[in-house]
Amino acid sequence: MLTYHAPPERADDAQVRAARAVLMAEPLAVGMLEVMPDPVLVLNAQRQIIACNPPMLRLAGLESPEPLLGLRPGEAAGCLYCDDGPAGCGTGRYCVVCGAVNAIVECFDSHQPTSRECRLRIHAGPTSMALDLLVQASFLQAQEHDLAFVVLRDIGAEKRRQVLERVFFHDVLNTVSKISSLAYLLAESDPDPQSEADYKRYLRQLAEEIGEEIHAQRALLAAEQGDLRVRPVELEVADLMQEVAASYRHHELARERSLQIGPISAGSIRTDRTLLRRALGNLVKNALEATPVGGAVTVSAETRGGEVSLLVHNPGFIPELIQRQIFQRSFSTKEGEGRGIGTHSVKLFTERYLGGRVSFRSSETEGTTFVVVLPGEPTSAS
Repeated sequence: MLTYHAPPERADDAQVRAARAVLMAEPLAVGMLEVMPDPVLVLNAQRQIIACNPPMLRLAGLESPEPLLGLRPGEAAGCLYCDDGPAGCGTGRYCVVCGAVNAIVECFDSHQPTSRECRLRIHAGPTSMALDLLVQASFLQAQEHDLAFVVLRDIGAEKRRQVLERVFFHDVLNTVSKISSLAYLLAESDPDPQSEADYKRYLRQLAEEIGEEIHAQRALLAAEQGDLRVRPVELEVADLMQEVAASYRHHELARERSLQIGPISAGSIRTDRTLLRRALGNLVKNALEATPVGGAVTVSAETRGGEVSLLVHNPGFIPELIQRQIFQRSFSTKEGEGRGIGTHSVKLFTERYLGGRVSFRSSETEGTTFVVVLPGEPTSAS
């Protein structure tokens, strides 16, 4: 059988239970499972679950490990991409960048402890949610069975803290520094009326940006905790897209780039204006960052089949390996320590709170287009 990444072969039920029986006959192994505070899976050489500990059962909402036996980790967790490959978890195209699969495979290959960070997106009712895990795999042998003892540590809070620190210690302080410099120029120099007007306009813009950054972080934290309140109002699609374009046309990221408005179909939507603007704003900022000097970002909208599609296009191409991680929390396409929250927050706001969906397409010839699809409202003429 073909595979995009890890070996596809599986043990049958009898082999899974035989390996489990051998493991459970080892008092030391059972004792380790009982005392570990983090969720633990014990996998056979085919990456199938043969045992787990009580924290893992609580996480899965189970009283017995029976439903998990024979599954692979992504299948047990409800990974969005576990069915992408020909043989389930580990064999799909997205599995190439999965920290969990790579840690487990390396552990079996080397017989040495391995650890990888894993950004996992799982089913959560009609939508999805993101997890940040540190996956630590240790090799052990029980009679003739090669096994992996896999610890799953939730590092989501740590990742959120790192993002907040990067935003406040870099982005916000950088903006404050610009405000301070402009205030000094106004106070200590004697600019001509046109320059003074420009300085004041830029000051107001910077103040709005810093306020928006703080509000965006508060909204993201509330959204991930399930505490975000949605306040729907009716919006004209054309007005919304004009407003978004106007907000970012003079943004620092738009310097030497243009932000254009493409075709916009008539129509309206009932949604939370602030959340939708925040989601579209993140897409526009990402598009501007991906656009070379002299290039253009285009926002447009289509109404079709009772739905409204809001599109943000830029001429850049996203390599396939990056495409597979694009909506993961803490993943950034930027060099070094990027924010890693832009596309994740767009998906979170759109799918969990606005009742829509978000997708993208990217090619070297056509560039990249992100699409937010929301239920439309009947027009006055319909």
